[in-house]
Amino acid sequence: MTDLNPEQLHQTPDGDVKPLPVTDALFTVPAYHRSVLNCLQTNYSDLWNWFSRHSLNADSRDEARIELLKSSYRLDRDSAAALYSLADAVAAKMGLSADYTIYQAQQSVGMNASMFTLPGEAHLVLYGPVQDALDDDELSALIAHEFAHYELNTFNDGLHDTVEQVLLALVADQAAESPHERTLRSYRLFTELHCDRRAALITGDYLACVRMLVKIETGLKNVSAESYIRQADEVLTVAAQKGCVVESEGLTHPEMFIRAKSLSLGDADPENAEDLMRPFVEGPLKLQQLDLLQQRELCDVTSKFITSYLRPKWLQTTILWGHARRFDPEIGPECCESEERLLLDIEKCDEKLRSYFCYILLDFATCDPELDEAPLAAAALFASRLGLMAEFRSVCAEELKLSKRALEKVLADAASIVDIAEKEFSA
Repeated sequence: MTDLNPEQLHQTPDGDVKPLPVTDALFTVPAYHRSVLNCLQTNYSDLWNWFSRHSLNADSRDEARIELLKSSYRLDRDSAAALYSLADAVAAKMGLSADYTIYQAQQSVGMNASMFTLPGEAHLVLYGPVQDALDDDELSALIAHEFAHYELNTFNDGLHDTVEQVLLALVADQAAESPHERTLRSYRLFTELHCDRRAALITGDYLACVRMLVKIETGLKNVSAESYIRQADEVLTVAAQKGCVVESEGLTHPEMFIRAKSLSLGDADPENAEDLMRPFVEGPLKLQQLDLLQQRELCDVTSKFITSYLRPKWLQTTILWGHARRFDPEIGPECCESEERLLLDIEKCDEKLRSYFCYILLDFATCDPELDEAPLAAAALFASRLGLMAEFRSVCAEELKLSKRALEKVLADAASIVDIAEKEFSA
């Protein structure tokens, strides 16, 4: 029997937990979406519960349908038989049982498509001459991408549609901060890459998905997916040569070359597809661009950073542990991380985050006056092992009341100073 993950279970009104009908074996909710879901349910429970209770009512559903009828032409199965045949085949592969209707938007500029989701209903709107520009394989890819939006938004009683509503409410609040906006942005970008990947899995033709994207963005009638992927590779190669990480600048959709490259990576290594595309969305850790998940990740890394510095017994004084618990009340020796792992975490950080860790280190190095200069020497050695020595030296020079000569002497003699401190503690 196939194991079900928690998102494949549904609690009925009488309290029983039953399996949800799974669309097909290829469908999984992106890890980022699952993490944001857990974050919102845990840390914004009141807001989450409100949105969970207030679903779209009948009047709102009717208004949405009327707006679609006002702004578009509804395609029926008789006049658009070939289009509906493609959509039926895609829906069957995805296991979608919802009623769906296809529309052609009025007065649209350029080509595009969008999905309007209502309970039990999928409304697919086409913009511009999509049917003329795309062949059947590309149309199927477009339909699969849009159906993937419906699939994700309605899965498990619409949990992930509620996620986006809560994020929008957080961003609209006057007290909103950068992490709220960053989370909504990353959530939407990951959604688009998920739907691209889902379309490739359903159609079995990621090159058709790439051609579809390029045709819609450029308006060209003939394109080569292979050529465009090479073009995307060229962008990434040049960035790598300059030591840069290519990160999407989009707010709702990643750039076309990122989407094409993500599809290529997913086809080459399907098991690690999401991890391979993650850098395109998140980029390096930046102090002023952390999302809600990265904020919590930074708190966790900070605790491990502190406990790793405090690993030597002679540093574990009452004052230093008390100071550590101001950062994390639950902190303790069990939070300690290997320096190899910390090094990997810090390598992902931008300049300001690296300085952040150095300021924390200096804070602990000067916290217990009874230890004299030994904690500073230990901090210098610790910073050196983590590749932070240049930043730590700069922070020390700026913040300490020591002369440059006195500071340089402590740093130069750090190993012997620590050795003496360890021997005195052991004695």
